[in-house]
Amino acid sequence: MTVATAALVSGCSVGPPPKDFAIGESVLAMRVHEGGEDSSYLVLVSPNGETRAVELDRVEGAGISWTENGITTSDRSHDYVIDESGLTANERTSGGNELETQHEWYRVPVGAGTLVGFSPEDGSEDPFVTYIDGDSGKVTTRVSPYGKTSTAAVCGERVFSSGRGTSTKAYEDDSGSIPESQLDLAALTSAYPHDGTDILSTLEPSSFPGTTSPCVDGIVYEGWENDDDQHFVRVWNTAMGTPAAKTAVDHEIVYPEDDSSRIGGPIRMTVSDDRLLWVVDNTMWSATLPTRAAEPIRAREVGYLEGYVGLDAEALTYASSAVYTVAEDSELHERKWSKSRHRDRVWTELTELSLVRTDLATWKSSVALEVDLKDIDFPTKDVQITALAINPEWLSENGE
Repeated sequence: MTVATAALVSGCSVGPPPKDFAIGESVLAMRVHEGGEDSSYLVLVSPNGETRAVELDRVEGAGISWTENGITTSDRSHDYVIDESGLTANERTSGGNELETQHEWYRVPVGAGTLVGFSPEDGSEDPFVTYIDGDSGKVTTRVSPYGKTSTAAVCGERVFSSGRGTSTKAYEDDSGSIPESQLDLAALTSAYPHDGTDILSTLEPSSFPGTTSPCVDGIVYEGWENDDDQHFVRVWNTAMGTPAAKTAVDHEIVYPEDDSSRIGGPIRMTVSDDRLLWVVDNTMWSATLPTRAAEPIRAREVGYLEGYVGLDAEALTYASSAVYTVAEDSELHERKWSKSRHRDRVWTELTELSLVRTDLATWKSSVALEVDLKDIDFPTKDVQITALAINPEWLSENGE
């Protein structure tokens, strides 16, 4: 463990992170990026809307995980743990060598800890995964034997991550190595803790990195699009013994013919009440769960999400019955901009900020927390909020 480049931000003073930068009563954590700068800020928000911030090196796709053991986040060369005792910076190493990341692909809670997938700063090197054990605080980083993986799904005690099939083996016990002709095909790999296990698919790799996928009863649902801008839900069957040819099935998404807002692929999928939900820009879509036959699924528009959804990191977080976003306005009101104009809007200064809760069943929205921006310690001009995490105890107390 080392003292890293993180710094508590207070006015113009920047220095080593103090030990008292702890969770305390915080209920919300955000990553805030200032446009054109190489730094990012981890911001903690109290129930009263008061903030504290630590400055970190910027990492594309950097996320936040908040479990009962505390908060984890990362910068280029460190993995951070923030709990009741303070902030701990763990220098990222593997085999005695320092590892710097260029992009964080996914961050998922699993077991008593959090698993994070990274691509290296040097694009010629292999990607790697880091496991942060919540009970012991130990951080373990290892080079991924599966090549580049982009998304992750937690199925019980296993984490599956989809990527290319390079250097992997098929799932059946009697299968040999993947033939050279199939090295660029998609594989669903078990990244932790069962090393060496994966599922081979003969489908082309999906193209939506940086997200997590839901897993229900051993079935993983992943959104992707092909080079012809066709949009799909890929259904992975993780049951042991499934023939490789039936492991993954693609279902094309059919949108309403009069829909003019379908300009991107399905992002941030979740499953609620036997419905599959996903986001395209600020719009939430829904469909019945796909069958195992390769049939199209029909999408219907559920509603419009307030806030930053649609920007770089699709900054939203799901609870058991709701989706949380951050919005500029402290009060919900009739929108003055059309959807298309709102998508193109460039924010120059953040003046108001609220955590907005949208019920997944009724689609009613309400302000869950107002953030006080009058006396803050992070930038507000030309900023984006790129990741959110909410204290699970606070969610439980508020009926999630």
